[in-house]
Amino acid sequence: MQVIGVHNRIDAIERKEKVEAVLARLQSLKSQVSELREQCEALKKSQLEKQKDLICHECGKLIELGQEVVLKSSFGRVKSYYHRDCFKAIWLSQTWIFDYSQPGFLRIVGEK
Repeated sequence: MQVIGVHNRIDAIERKEKVEAVLARLQSLKSQVSELREQCEALKKSQLEKQKDLICHECGKLIELGQEVVLKSSFGRVKSYYHRDCFKAIWLSQTWIFDYSQPGFLRIVGEK
């Protein structure tokens, strides 16, 4: 009877130690995620500061930082920049359909 009690206590202590180790690892991972988030934000901010003046492909005027819409090719290369309002006007003026046979999945109705 005492042997079973001792084994149960040992098992409980081992489980507690495992839980504590897992919680310590979780805290470590949370801290790493926070650091990575901060680095990403800093990188994003520095990229915006380095960014040259962008000109809207639709109206030809300069685009303020944070107000741009970037169109990229399926390879990730930048194709053009638009003001948010210019892009919204273009988007709303078109009738789009999903076409999964094409890269990008969207195409304008009547366009092939």
